[in-house]
Amino acid sequence: MSPLHLSDDLCLDYLSSELSVEETKSLEDHLSECLQCRQSVGEYRTILRSGLSLIPDEAGDDLTLDSVPWSIQKGEKRLYAAIETQAGTRGPSEHVRDKTNPPRWTSEARLANFFLPSNLRVQLASAASLILAAVLGMYIYGIGLKRGREQSQVVEQSKSDNAPWRAHLESLGHERDQLESSLRDRELVIAGLRAQLKEQRKQNEALQATFLAADHEAREQTEEASAERNTLVRKVEDEQGLLAATQKKLDALEQAKASDAVRVTSLENQIHFMSQLLKDKDSTIDEQQRFLASDRDIRDLMGARDLYIAEVSDVGGNGKRKKPYGRVFYTRGKSLIFYAYDLDQEPGVRNASTFQAWGLRGPDRNTALNLGVMYVDNTTNKRWVLRFDNPEALKKINAVFVTVEPSGTSPAPRGKQVLFAYLGEEPNHP
Repeated sequence: MSPLHLSDDLCLDYLSSELSVEETKSLEDHLSECLQCRQSVGEYRTILRSGLSLIPDEAGDDLTLDSVPWSIQKGEKRLYAAIETQAGTRGPSEHVRDKTNPPRWTSEARLANFFLPSNLRVQLASAASLILAAVLGMYIYGIGLKRGREQSQVVEQSKSDNAPWRAHLESLGHERDQLESSLRDRELVIAGLRAQLKEQRKQNEALQATFLAADHEAREQTEEASAERNTLVRKVEDEQGLLAATQKKLDALEQAKASDAVRVTSLENQIHFMSQLLKDKDSTIDEQQRFLASDRDIRDLMGARDLYIAEVSDVGGNGKRKKPYGRVFYTRGKSLIFYAYDLDQEPGVRNASTFQAWGLRGPDRNTALNLGVMYVDNTTNKRWVLRFDNPEALKKINAVFVTVEPSGTSPAPRGKQVLFAYLGEEPNHP
């Protein structure tokens, strides 16, 4: 097959279906790509349909005794007669042959049977039929070819008249090809979209299943949470009831507490007032008891024998008496009462200092006997007092003095001496 265009013979062979399957497929592939070859095949198809379809009628009209050098009907009758004589059967032509000349056909048949063998006669009859058919076909083909050429001229004439239509047809064909290409592209896109849609449907189904499972689980969790919430609500209501009752009790207690606080404040005021009164009375009683003790001591001292009373004081360089000062009541071998006044007026004395009394037993101060600590006897008069009633100890001492101990009591005199009284004098009372 030519790679450019089809030949006329190849077009006729294609239209008459005389090509093989492979050749037919190859030619159709070429026709799908070549517009000129498609037009040529279309023209031949038009010729065959419009021209050769009229050949049988026209050929029948032209087949006369004058145009054919022999009688076709006679030849046919002779052929069928020979076949019937040999085969012993009657052919279908017996119904149409002329019955007016039976002796002639009978003699001809006998002559053929006499001179020719039986098998040769059959072969000759068949060959005659083939020759007759071939001659008739060639004649008809010649007439048809003539008519076809005339029709082809008519078609060529119509080609020039249909040129605009062919151009429009080519434009429509080109547009159809473009539409087919676009359609193929769209089909590819549609196929891709269908695949994508299928995948999305799968994903959607998976998501739907997941959603249903999650929804079911969420419903179960919601039911459980609702049950727990109802339980908690009941508990909260119970707790709120208890809280309200407790709050009511608390309010009552707060109110009672407020009343009690007012009562306590009133009682505290009364207690403070009574305590102050009691304190004042205690002070008065203590003072009275001290006065009584002093009075008793004074009565005892005033009635005692061998009583020595001495005034004790320090004298400065200017001849004036210095503070502090004191008074000693000494009953030899029995008791000693030492009153001191204004001890806190001594320079260098702190509030935390201790005033301690000592009994001197010789010239060495460090061997002095500890008589005790002096305490405040009368705050108003700023009076300190020391009472000592150990007769055995009093027999050993001959003087008494007071020291200021800044660190509390001391086993031996360490601080500053402020007062001193000698006890070796003779009693001066009564």
